[in-house]
Amino acid sequence: MKKLQRLLAQGGIAVALLAGGEALAGEAGENVSGKNPLPTVTVSAAHLLEDRFLGKADAPLTVIDYSSLTCPHCADFHTQILPKLKAHYIDTGTVRFIYRDFPLEPIATAAAMLARCAPPEMYFRFLDALFGSQKTWSKAQKPREALVTLARLGGMTETDVAQCLDNQALLNGLTAMKNEAVQQHGIKATLSLVIGGRTHVGVGSYDALVTLIENALPKQ
Repeated sequence: MKKLQRLLAQGGIAVALLAGGEALAGEAGENVSGKNPLPTVTVSAAHLLEDRFLGKADAPLTVIDYSSLTCPHCADFHTQILPKLKAHYIDTGTVRFIYRDFPLEPIATAAAMLARCAPPEMYFRFLDALFGSQKTWSKAQKPREALVTLARLGGMTETDVAQCLDNQALLNGLTAMKNEAVQQHGIKATLSLVIGGRTHVGVGSYDALVTLIENALPKQ
């Protein structure tokens, strides 16, 4: 906590970033002073690029989310709509929700890389923190430094962060993921959702999403 207070006193981290980072570190069982950092595990880029999803693998309907971590519409979806989707469709076993990166600018790519370098069980917590504090780190005078600070608050060491951002295989994989999205699903912008194999650009509300999901669910 002293580290967070010091950062706030220096004006480097806003309240939104504090909320995201504090929740991240707390759930990871790591105190923000850095005494208990997350264990460093060396894994292949292929493993880092595996699909990350919420819900049951055999759920009757798959929803694929193509987002950029600097996209305001994506942040709105993840902070306002996804929690409702999770409660009513994902946690009940009806929907498998896959997140795939479609970064629109270099800082979004860096954010995507750092999230994928986190332990798999921490991945969606990192996404929550990144989307929840998007206006802080993405609009900072030095966005990369603000992003790295958030990763450090989440338990990544300085070495972890440096190795992650220098991982050319991971960067190439994210580029390939984006190209595949264009070729297979016609993705051109974010937020885009592929629901039951059909691509939808933008979701105006949770009710609109529910309609799309209900129409795509297999008929009994």
